[in-house]
Amino acid sequence: MSDPQSPDPQLPNPPPPPSGNMLGCALFTIGALILIPSGLCTAAGVIMFVMEMFEDPQQLVTNLGDILPFAAMTLIPLAIGIALVWTAWRTRRQ
Repeated sequence: MSDPQSPDPQLPNPPPPPSGNMLGCALFTIGALILIPSGLCTAAGVIMFVMEMFEDPQQLVTNLGDILPFAAMTLIPLAIGIALVWTAWRTRRQ
């Protein structure tokens, strides 16, 4: 008979506990809370700029100074949200 204290060689090693699961969930939540509103705002602004381009091209030329602040206010948070969600996915895969 075999010794009950010795490990059974046929049983595989148990998988290691998931690491970074809580951190990944937190990063994903924060990233999604940033990504969704900034993405909607970016889409609404782009739609308004395209509509303005078709309605009155001369007015668009005079309002080109509005594009840089619009891009800064929408694309920077969008990039931060994308980076947080990507980091969350990378953290949870390990």
